[in-house]
Amino acid sequence: MTNGGYERSSGFELRPSGLETGKRGGVDMAEVKILVEGYAKRLERGWAASSTACLIQTENKRIITDPGCNRTKLLGALNREGLGTDDMDYVFLSHCHLDHILLAGIFAKAKFVTSEMNFIYNEDLILAFDRHVLGRDIEIIETPGHLSEHLSLLVDTSAGTMAIAGDTIWWEDGEEQSFSLDQEDHSQGKGLDMEKLVNSRRKLIKAADYIIPGHGQMFEVKRSNY
Repeated sequence: MTNGGYERSSGFELRPSGLETGKRGGVDMAEVKILVEGYAKRLERGWAASSTACLIQTENKRIITDPGCNRTKLLGALNREGLGTDDMDYVFLSHCHLDHILLAGIFAKAKFVTSEMNFIYNEDLILAFDRHVLGRDIEIIETPGHLSEHLSLLVDTSAGTMAIAGDTIWWEDGEEQSFSLDQEDHSQGKGLDMEKLVNSRRKLIKAADYIIPGHGQMFEVKRSNY
């Protein structure tokens, strides 16, 4: 499907029409592919939910973001890419909610970039990280509000800058996906701060061409609306 000069593959990878993906003046750029589109269905006594999981590939790294809690969907998506859990170099965890991180432990050979005091875990080694630790095209930014400790990614690709937003932005299943800076966060979780959340959303909208929410479909940013 072509939309606004971009082609969307069945895996939701955006590519500029007529251009080679992942090149910037002959130099490889980061590529982003949605492996599992996040969902959040409200039930009488809770939720059926798992986060959006993305695969980022750079010149020398494979990164999975928020692997979620649906093992069947995640492993199936990796298998379609010809990849296994041991092929990941890093796991990025936007925040500590289990619908985003429950499957993190299956990536036994990976390092873990976490929102917990902004530490990177390599087995028992726990160190602070630089905001470009995942690559020159990838910036880790703090986006508090949904929780006090929450991170997002800005990834420069040949299709534009992608924001992997975690639960800074998300929708329930069946909800009209119409974005506003002050839209409700349905989780109403402990630590929710709407003022900080609005500021974090504004930060992402200013920086990104496309937003990948924690639950729901990727959308293009139209800055004239904000």
